[in-house]
Amino acid sequence: MEGFRMPTVDQLYKYLDSKFPDTLRCDWDNDGLMVADDPDREVMRVLCTLDVTEDAVDYAIANNFDVIVSHHPMIFRPLKAVNYADPIAKKTMKLLKNGISVMSFHTRLDAASGGLNDIFAKLMGLSDIGTITMDGEPIGRIGTIPTPLACSDFASGAKKALGAERILYASASGIVNRLAICGGDGKDFIKAAKAAGADSYLTGQLSYNIMNESDYIGMNLFEAGHFHTEDFICSYLTLLILKEFTNVKTGYFNCNRIKSV
Repeated sequence: MEGFRMPTVDQLYKYLDSKFPDTLRCDWDNDGLMVADDPDREVMRVLCTLDVTEDAVDYAIANNFDVIVSHHPMIFRPLKAVNYADPIAKKTMKLLKNGISVMSFHTRLDAASGGLNDIFAKLMGLSDIGTITMDGEPIGRIGTIPTPLACSDFASGAKKALGAERILYASASGIVNRLAICGGDGKDFIKAAKAAGADSYLTGQLSYNIMNESDYIGMNLFEAGHFHTEDFICSYLTLLILKEFTNVKTGYFNCNRIKSV
Protein backbone atom coordinates (compact mmCIF):
# COMPACT_ATOMS: atom_id res chain seq x y z
CA MET A 1 0.00 0.00 0.00
CA GLU A 2 1.24 3.51 -0.81
CA GLY A 3 -0.90 4.74 2.11
CA PHE A 4 -1.07 8.48 2.53
CA ARG A 5 1.85 9.28 0.24
CA MET A 6 0.90 10.92 -3.02
CA PRO A 7 2.07 8.90 -6.01
CA THR A 8 4.01 10.29 -8.92
CA VAL A 9 2.76 9.98 -12.50
CA ASP A 10 5.26 7.16 -13.03
CA GLN A 11 4.15 5.30 -9.89
CA LEU A 12 0.47 5.56 -10.81
CA TYR A 13 1.13 4.29 -14.31
CA LYS A 14 3.31 1.40 -13.13
CA TYR A 15 0.65 0.39 -10.61
CA LEU A 16 -2.12 0.26 -13.24
CA ASP A 17 0.25 -1.35 -15.73
CA SER A 18 0.88 -4.14 -13.19
CA LYS A 19 -2.87 -4.80 -13.07
CA PHE A 20 -3.30 -4.65 -16.86
CA PRO A 21 0.07 -5.63 -18.40
CA ASP A 22 0.76 -4.65 -21.98
CA THR A 23 1.28 -8.33 -22.84
CA LEU A 24 -2.54 -8.50 -22.95
CA ARG A 25 -2.80 -5.65 -25.46
CA CYS A 26 -3.85 -6.52 -29.02
CA ASP A 27 -1.14 -6.06 -31.64
CA TRP A 28 -3.13 -3.38 -33.46
CA ASP A 29 -3.80 -1.34 -30.32
CA ASN A 30 -1.97 1.71 -29.00
CA ASP A 31 -2.47 2.40 -25.32
CA GLY A 32 -0.29 3.15 -22.32
CA LEU A 33 1.19 6.43 -21.11
CA MET A 34 -0.13 8.78 -23.78
CA VAL A 35 0.96 12.18 -22.47
CA ALA A 36 3.40 13.01 -19.67
CA ASP A 37 5.88 15.85 -19.39
CA ASP A 38 7.25 14.90 -15.95
CA PRO A 39 7.16 11.30 -14.64
CA ASP A 40 8.03 12.56 -11.15
CA ARG A 41 5.12 15.01 -10.95
CA GLU A 42 3.03 14.44 -7.82
CA VAL A 43 -0.51 13.20 -8.48
CA MET A 44 -3.19 14.65 -6.23
CA ARG A 45 -6.27 14.49 -8.49
CA VAL A 46 -7.18 11.81 -11.06
CA LEU A 47 -10.03 12.06 -13.58
CA CYS A 48 -11.48 8.86 -15.08
CA THR A 49 -13.32 8.94 -18.40
CA LEU A 50 -14.04 6.63 -21.31
CA ASP A 51 -12.63 9.01 -23.97
CA VAL A 52 -10.26 11.95 -23.71
CA THR A 53 -12.49 14.39 -25.56
CA GLU A 54 -11.91 18.13 -25.84
CA ASP A 55 -14.61 18.62 -23.18
CA ALA A 56 -12.86 16.14 -20.88
CA VAL A 57 -9.56 18.00 -21.26
CA ASP A 58 -11.21 21.35 -20.53
CA TYR A 59 -12.94 19.84 -17.47
CA ALA A 60 -9.63 18.46 -16.21
CA ILE A 61 -7.98 21.86 -16.60
CA ALA A 62 -10.82 23.77 -14.94
CA ASN A 63 -10.87 21.38 -11.98
CA ASN A 64 -7.11 21.06 -11.45
CA PHE A 65 -6.71 17.37 -12.25
CA ASP A 66 -3.16 16.09 -12.60
CA VAL A 67 -3.90 12.89 -14.55
CA ILE A 68 -6.62 11.62 -16.87
CA VAL A 69 -7.10 7.84 -16.92
CA SER A 70 -9.12 6.67 -19.92
CA HIS A 71 -10.17 3.42 -21.53
CA HIS A 72 -9.89 4.52 -25.15
CA PRO A 73 -6.44 5.70 -26.25
CA MET A 74 -6.23 9.44 -26.87
CA ILE A 75 -3.52 8.87 -29.48
CA PHE A 76 -4.35 5.85 -31.64
CA ARG A 77 -2.64 6.63 -34.94
CA PRO A 78 0.71 8.39 -35.49
CA LEU A 79 0.55 12.18 -35.45
CA LYS A 80 1.72 13.69 -38.73
CA ALA A 81 1.97 17.18 -37.29
CA VAL A 82 1.73 18.88 -33.91
CA ASN A 83 -0.25 22.06 -34.47
CA TYR A 84 -3.63 23.63 -33.72
CA ALA A 85 -5.18 22.22 -36.94
CA ASP A 86 -5.01 18.60 -35.73
CA PRO A 87 -7.56 17.89 -32.95
CA ILE A 88 -5.40 15.23 -31.25
CA ALA A 89 -2.31 17.43 -31.40
CA LYS A 90 -4.33 20.38 -30.10
CA LYS A 91 -5.46 18.38 -27.06
CA THR A 92 -1.92 17.13 -26.50
CA MET A 93 -0.49 20.65 -26.48
CA LYS A 94 -3.22 21.84 -24.14
CA LEU A 95 -2.54 18.99 -21.74
CA LEU A 96 1.21 19.55 -21.74
CA LYS A 97 0.77 23.28 -21.20
CA ASN A 98 -1.29 22.56 -18.09
CA GLY A 99 0.89 19.76 -16.77
CA ILE A 100 -1.78 17.05 -17.15
CA SER A 101 -0.76 13.48 -17.97
CA VAL A 102 -2.92 10.93 -19.80
CA MET A 103 -2.75 7.16 -19.47
CA SER A 104 -5.05 4.80 -21.35
CA PHE A 105 -5.79 1.10 -20.87
CA HIS A 106 -7.70 -0.33 -23.81
CA THR A 107 -7.70 -3.93 -25.06
CA ARG A 108 -5.48 -5.07 -22.19
CA LEU A 109 -8.23 -3.90 -19.81
CA ASP A 110 -10.83 -5.66 -21.98
CA ALA A 111 -8.92 -8.93 -21.74
CA ALA A 112 -7.61 -8.78 -18.15
CA SER A 113 -8.94 -11.09 -15.46
CA GLY A 114 -11.35 -8.97 -13.42
CA GLY A 115 -11.28 -6.32 -16.16
CA LEU A 116 -13.95 -4.79 -18.36
CA ASN A 117 -15.53 -7.89 -19.86
CA ASP A 118 -15.48 -9.82 -16.58
CA ILE A 119 -17.35 -6.90 -14.99
CA PHE A 120 -19.73 -6.84 -17.99
CA ALA A 121 -20.41 -10.55 -17.47
CA LYS A 122 -21.21 -9.95 -13.80
CA LEU A 123 -23.57 -7.08 -14.70
CA MET A 124 -25.45 -9.56 -16.87
CA GLY A 125 -25.60 -12.03 -13.97
CA LEU A 126 -23.66 -14.72 -15.84
CA SER A 127 -22.47 -17.93 -14.23
CA ASP A 128 -20.14 -20.63 -15.58
CA ILE A 129 -18.13 -17.86 -17.25
CA GLY A 130 -15.53 -18.69 -19.88
CA THR A 131 -13.26 -16.70 -22.19
CA ILE A 132 -13.81 -16.30 -25.92
CA THR A 133 -10.58 -15.99 -27.90
CA MET A 134 -10.26 -14.88 -31.50
CA ASP A 135 -6.90 -14.66 -33.30
CA GLY A 136 -5.14 -15.02 -29.96
CA GLU A 137 -7.13 -12.18 -28.37
CA PRO A 138 -8.88 -13.39 -25.15
CA ILE A 139 -11.35 -10.53 -24.99
CA GLY A 140 -14.89 -11.94 -25.12
CA ARG A 141 -16.75 -13.79 -22.36
CA ILE A 142 -19.52 -16.41 -22.35
CA GLY A 143 -21.78 -17.60 -19.56
CA THR A 144 -25.26 -18.72 -18.57
CA ILE A 145 -27.93 -16.25 -17.48
CA PRO A 146 -29.83 -17.06 -14.24
CA THR A 147 -33.09 -17.97 -16.02
CA PRO A 148 -33.74 -18.42 -19.76
CA LEU A 149 -35.59 -15.36 -21.08
CA ALA A 150 -37.40 -14.24 -24.19
CA CYS A 151 -35.34 -11.74 -26.19
CA SER A 152 -37.59 -8.80 -25.30
CA ASP A 153 -37.41 -9.56 -21.58
CA PHE A 154 -33.65 -10.02 -21.67
CA ALA A 155 -33.22 -6.75 -23.60
CA SER A 156 -35.30 -4.86 -21.01
CA GLY A 157 -33.20 -6.24 -18.15
CA ALA A 158 -29.91 -5.55 -19.92
CA LYS A 159 -30.99 -1.99 -20.69
CA LYS A 160 -31.62 -1.37 -17.00
CA ALA A 161 -28.40 -3.05 -15.86
CA LEU A 162 -26.27 -1.01 -18.27
CA GLY A 163 -28.16 2.26 -17.98
CA ALA A 164 -28.52 2.18 -21.76
CA GLU A 165 -30.87 4.48 -23.64
CA ARG A 166 -32.04 1.64 -25.85
CA ILE A 167 -31.11 -1.88 -26.91
CA LEU A 168 -31.60 -3.12 -30.44
CA TYR A 169 -32.10 -6.84 -30.94
CA ALA A 170 -32.74 -9.37 -33.66
CA SER A 171 -34.10 -12.77 -32.72
CA ALA A 172 -33.04 -16.19 -33.92
CA SER A 173 -34.21 -18.83 -31.42
CA GLY A 174 -36.06 -16.18 -29.43
CA ILE A 175 -34.75 -17.47 -26.08
CA VAL A 176 -31.61 -16.26 -24.31
CA ASN A 177 -29.75 -18.81 -22.19
CA ARG A 178 -26.06 -19.11 -23.05
CA LEU A 179 -24.89 -15.53 -23.58
CA ALA A 180 -21.66 -14.21 -25.09
CA ILE A 181 -20.64 -10.61 -24.39
CA CYS A 182 -18.01 -8.14 -25.55
CA GLY A 183 -17.89 -4.48 -24.58
CA GLY A 184 -17.60 -1.84 -27.29
CA ASP A 185 -17.31 -2.75 -30.96
CA GLY A 186 -17.59 -6.53 -30.83
CA LYS A 187 -18.88 -7.43 -34.26
CA ASP A 188 -15.67 -9.29 -35.14
CA PHE A 189 -16.30 -11.76 -32.29
CA ILE A 190 -19.62 -13.10 -33.64
CA LYS A 191 -18.18 -16.26 -35.22
CA ALA A 192 -16.08 -16.97 -32.13
CA ALA A 193 -19.14 -16.49 -29.91
CA LYS A 194 -21.13 -18.93 -32.02
CA ALA A 195 -18.29 -21.46 -32.00
CA ALA A 196 -18.09 -21.18 -28.21
CA GLY A 197 -21.71 -22.35 -27.94
CA ALA A 198 -23.56 -19.08 -27.42
CA ASP A 199 -27.21 -18.88 -28.41
CA SER A 200 -27.15 -15.09 -27.91
CA TYR A 201 -24.61 -12.29 -28.23
CA LEU A 202 -24.59 -8.84 -26.61
CA THR A 203 -22.12 -6.11 -27.57
CA GLY A 204 -21.91 -2.37 -28.05
CA GLN A 205 -21.78 -2.14 -31.84
CA LEU A 206 -22.96 -4.44 -34.60
CA SER A 207 -24.45 -3.34 -37.92
CA TYR A 208 -27.74 -3.42 -39.77
CA ASN A 209 -26.56 -6.14 -42.15
CA ILE A 210 -25.24 -8.37 -39.39
CA MET A 211 -28.31 -8.02 -37.19
CA ASN A 212 -30.64 -8.61 -40.10
CA GLU A 213 -29.00 -12.01 -40.61
CA SER A 214 -29.46 -13.22 -37.03
CA ASP A 215 -31.47 -16.23 -38.20
CA TYR A 216 -28.72 -17.24 -40.65
CA ILE A 217 -26.03 -16.66 -38.02
CA GLY A 218 -28.09 -18.70 -35.57
CA MET A 219 -27.84 -16.39 -32.57
CA ASN A 220 -30.03 -13.77 -30.95
CA LEU A 221 -28.11 -10.50 -31.42
CA PHE A 222 -28.23 -7.49 -29.09
CA GLU A 223 -26.66 -4.04 -29.54
CA ALA A 224 -26.57 -1.79 -26.44
CA GLY A 225 -24.28 1.02 -27.64
CA HIS A 226 -20.52 1.38 -27.41
CA PHE A 227 -20.59 3.85 -24.51
CA HIS A 228 -23.00 1.90 -22.31
CA THR A 229 -21.13 -1.40 -22.65
CA GLU A 230 -17.86 0.17 -21.46
CA ASP A 231 -18.37 3.32 -19.41
CA PHE A 232 -18.92 1.36 -16.19
CA ILE A 233 -15.17 0.64 -16.24
CA CYS A 234 -14.56 4.20 -15.00
CA SER A 235 -16.04 3.33 -11.60
CA TYR A 236 -13.85 0.24 -11.41
CA LEU A 237 -10.70 2.23 -12.26
CA THR A 238 -11.59 4.82 -9.63
CA LEU A 239 -11.95 2.17 -6.92
CA LEU A 240 -8.74 0.47 -8.01
CA ILE A 241 -6.77 3.73 -7.73
CA LEU A 242 -8.27 4.60 -4.34
CA LYS A 243 -7.50 1.13 -2.99
CA GLU A 244 -3.78 1.73 -3.50
CA PHE A 245 -3.50 5.52 -3.16
CA THR A 246 -5.99 6.42 -0.48
CA ASN A 247 -5.25 10.15 -0.36
CA VAL A 248 -5.70 10.80 -4.08
CA LYS A 249 -8.86 12.68 -5.06
CA THR A 250 -10.77 11.23 -8.00
CA GLY A 251 -13.43 12.40 -10.41
CA TYR A 252 -15.49 11.16 -13.35
CA PHE A 253 -16.30 12.81 -16.67
CA ASN A 254 -19.20 11.64 -18.85
CA CYS A 255 -17.77 12.01 -22.34
CA ASN A 256 -20.85 10.77 -24.22
CA ARG A 257 -22.08 13.44 -26.66
CA ILE A 258 -24.53 11.11 -28.43
CA LYS A 259 -28.19 11.75 -27.66
CA SER A 260 -31.39 9.99 -28.67
CA VAL A 261 -35.03 11.07 -28.82
